[in-house]
Amino acid sequence: MCIRDRYGDAPAEVRTVRQSVGLIDVSTLGKFRLVGPGVPDLLDRLYINRWRNLGVGRVRYGVMCNDEGVILDDGVTARLADAEWYMTTTSSGSGAIFEWLQWWLQSGWGQGIHAVNVSEVYAAFNLAGPRARDVLRRLTDGDVNNDAFPYLHARQMDVAGVPCRLLRIGFTGELSYEIHCPAGYGRHVWEAVLAAGREFDIRPFGVEAQRVLRLEKGHLIVGQDTDGLTDPVAADMELAVKLDKPDFLGQRAIGRVKQNEPRQRLVGFKMVAPGVVPDEGLQIVRPADDGKLDIIGWITSSRFSPTLNEAIGLCWLDVDLARQAGQTFTIRMNGRLEIARVHHGPFYDPEGQRLRE
Repeated sequence: MCIRDRYGDAPAEVRTVRQSVGLIDVSTLGKFRLVGPGVPDLLDRLYINRWRNLGVGRVRYGVMCNDEGVILDDGVTARLADAEWYMTTTSSGSGAIFEWLQWWLQSGWGQGIHAVNVSEVYAAFNLAGPRARDVLRRLTDGDVNNDAFPYLHARQMDVAGVPCRLLRIGFTGELSYEIHCPAGYGRHVWEAVLAAGREFDIRPFGVEAQRVLRLEKGHLIVGQDTDGLTDPVAADMELAVKLDKPDFLGQRAIGRVKQNEPRQRLVGFKMVAPGVVPDEGLQIVRPADDGKLDIIGWITSSRFSPTLNEAIGLCWLDVDLARQAGQTFTIRMNGRLEIARVHHGPFYDPEGQRLRE
């Protein structure tokens, strides 16, 4: 049980998750327990997407913005009972988001709501890969078949003899179960999962492999692919925005962005030249009339994908270029110019079939 950048060979860790099964420690995620009949109303105000219609035992991905429509954080929230919810946030945003939550609870939105920060109370691990269900079956008497425990659902069941909360989510793009257990049992559950997966050549994977896996799915990371001005429309999260809700933080600002269209958009790209992997932060340029190069964007995420055997990434790009899949653009890299192509949607399993199996 250890949160690491890598456990040795990050590309091998990626291949293990894609081909068999891997395990990552995600205990640093923020974790909040919300209780009370007013929780759906609160979540509808804090998030850009809708929560009132989430059924008991279901999980939903959510995006949180501030009053100006700037993305603050993202994560998943499960409805465990009619009046009990379990919210997770990014690791980096855990403390700030709980303060943000407390602020709005005390401003008058928290009537009948009790919120507790349980980030240190629970350890959490993500078991991911096509053999994840086979491993989990060896550790629980609970029904983990697809019909009984579908994608984007939550279940309570014992894992290795420990009462756990399981969320079936898919940040890596594979069949996966996020296992939340009492922190005091964290090492026991971690070691039990690795022992149960030995026949499937399970291996732990670190943050570097996770970043490659999420990039292959085209998932952004708040704070890396976004900044202090990023709105969900420009960040390609427009489908999550429910402007028909009565009110939520950032609603008016996001509505104005939708009307006027942003000048830049976050979009995927693939490199044209094999073996060329641009550094994150590099400028995207185009020739100007005076013979110089105008900056029209920048690289936010870039990795070599061992799954696809090519360099992929996310970048901010002039909106006219970003809307055209396959359109080429130029990256200034170590004194030379390299060509990339715009890519829309996930790079890997674009239909999302594998995480729903």
